[in-house]
Amino acid sequence: MLGVALVYVGFVLFMNGLMVLGKLSAKHVFPMNLFAGALIVAGAMRTVFVHGGEIITYFYAMQSLLFGFTYLWVGINALGNHEGKGLGWYCLLVSVVAVPTSFTAMPDIGLLILWLMWASLWFMFFLLLGLGKAIEKITGYWTIVNAIVTGIAGYTILVEVWPWQ
Repeated sequence: MLGVALVYVGFVLFMNGLMVLGKLSAKHVFPMNLFAGALIVAGAMRTVFVHGGEIITYFYAMQSLLFGFTYLWVGINALGNHEGKGLGWYCLLVSVVAVPTSFTAMPDIGLLILWLMWASLWFMFFLLLGLGKAIEKITGYWTIVNAIVTGIAGYTILVEVWPWQ
């Protein structure tokens, strides 16, 4: 499931990066955000219900839900034309949790790097949305870089050429 989720996260991050850069409007990106969020949340819930009972299962679910909930929130904000300040503060919490979580990916260096990239990106979303800092351009481009790296990672996992497996 990880490879599938990462491919779709790549897609949604790419579209969100274009939105931050002003190339797409919220109405263009809400379907992908809702789909990716629902896919990730459903996958996390499946993991809990099928493999529950072990703390590691809940830890993996938490990892997925950090991001799945973000995409659902972006989609809901886009549908309702809501401001993103609350989402921005949630992104701060995601970035704080993502840093130590990145080191639990060891010895998978690729996932460690991805987690640190996502932590930095979600921190930028906090600065942009939560604090209103004027960093749209750099955030949009960093989102697109994260999109490409994440999508490629997911694809390489699916075709079994991820070098750290």
